[in-house]
Amino acid sequence: MPFSSTHNKHKLKFSPEEEFPDLSKHNNHMAKVLTPALYQRLRDKETPSGFTLDDAIQTGVDNPGHPFIMTVGCVAGDEESYEVFKDLFDPVIQDRHGGYKPSDKHRTDLNHQNLK
Repeated sequence: MPFSSTHNKHKLKFSPEEEFPDLSKHNNHMAKVLTPALYQRLRDKETPSGFTLDDAIQTGVDNPGHPFIMTVGCVAGDEESYEVFKDLFDPVIQDRHGGYKPSDKHRTDLNHQNLK
């Protein structure tokens, strides 16, 4: 198992309100999307490889971003992250990629004659 979920054992000691990070000075998409209610709903979930919500948001918590450059603020640890934490990732992806919805499909055109 590539991820250690030992930090999830400590969640029994702390309420979601105590665990929720202060994102008030953060300039990233994750901070725009993550609410205390969403954090509470997702915080005890993990992917089969042990990746948790705290793992996903840690980069955005540690790096508040730049005042003029909006960063993403979260990472998917494995393929299952996109499904387990879809309530976080879907709006972040949509916001970051100009409205790209979960129902949208990436178009692939491998015809070299269409290159400009």
